[in-house]
Amino acid sequence: MSDDSDDPDYRESSADEDEDELPPSMARDRAQWTVENQDVIGELYRMFKDSGSIVFGGAFFQTGSITAFAHFIYRYTSPGAD
Repeated sequence: MSDDSDDPDYRESSADEDEDELPPSMARDRAQWTVENQDVIGELYRMFKDSGSIVFGGAFFQTGSITAFAHFIYRYTSPGAD
């Protein structure tokens, strides 16, 4: 079974319940945005993790995931998402 390290829109059951309350149409837009930008999101995530680990050590973002990262990027870079 694949984990969320390969799929930026992967979600554990109830993993993001309290994270955001996007309207259903925006959640669909986010899912489509994630699919369209999967390669770039993956590259940004690797750079984020590598740089953070160099500065802060191996514990950097250890409870985070590429899904949480993708949701954060979408939320704070898409007009109307926040």
